[in-house]
Amino acid sequence: MSSKDKMIGLTRQLARTSYRQYATTTATSSPKKIGAFRGGFVGFLLGVTATGAASYYYLLDQYKLANNTVVADIVALQASISKLEKHINSLDDSKK
Repeated sequence: MSSKDKMIGLTRQLARTSYRQYATTTATSSPKKIGAFRGGFVGFLLGVTATGAASYYYLLDQYKLANNTVVADIVALQASISKLEKHINSLDDSKK
């Protein structure tokens, strides 16, 4: 083997080694960054979703509270009407 062949072999080996090092360092050192627009848009969507969910549950709770109040008033009105009917019946019975 001549010195020229040794030199070519050494050059090829050096080129392969440096290429491996370059490929390894470039693949791991450049993480994909999220752009300001895309990050802001995702943050906006998360905020709107969280606010919408909280508002939905708040309104649902208020609706249930108002509905229970109306039902309680209807029950109280029915009891009052029943009491009034009993009183009217007792007045009618006393007239006879």
